Amino acid sequence: MARDLKLSYKGKQYIFGIQKIDRKKLYGYTTVDVKDDQGLKCSLATVSDDGRHILAKGCVGYTYMNEKNEYVPSSSMKMVNKEDGKPIEKIISSFDLENIELQEASLDDYLKLYVKSVYQMVDIDENDSKDLLDLLKTCKVLYFKFNYRTDYDEDDAFLIHNDDTIFMVIGQISDFKFIGLEKVVDDMVELVEDEDDDFDFGML
Repeated sequence: MARDLKLSYKGKQYIFGIQKIDRKKLYGYTTVDVKDDQGLKCSLATVSDDGRHILAKGCVGYTYMNEKNEYVPSSSMKMVNKEDGKPIEKIISSFDLENIELQEASLDDYLKLYVKSVYQMVDIDENDSKDLLDLLKTCKVLYFKFNYRTDYDEDDAFLIHNDDTIFMVIGQISDFKFIGLEKVVDDMVELVEDEDDDFDFGML
């Protein structure tokens, strides 16, 4: 389980842990073991581009190289703004913040979310769970910015509930706009029958 999130709304703080929900937990999963003629388990390997070497797991990785084909450690690299070239500061992890202020949001905002992950909120204090549930039953949806680890990007996060369980749904809010249910075309387009276009064998 990850570290705790310290959330607050109008002066009231709620401390929760999070537990990721994935397809394996919902539906279960199966594994396939491939074995050789002697019954020994096989593992995946990579063949080099020249076809002369077989590289076992752990022998292949990614690295950064500069224009001179010199190794560049990732710790020395910095993100810069594409427009002005100025360095971009990293965004601190949400778990390292002493307070994350929750904001009221609408279901329309939530439905615009491109979902990346879903987490179940695990209460540290039973009273926090009850109070936050009561708040969600009133506000329906609560919103905040979430960053799992310190890096350059942060996600949009929504708190929703189902019965007595609170979920955190994270992703990116899409900027598409709902155009409505109005009738777009009033008149049906009449289908025009194709003219008789028999094949003329004399054209061959």
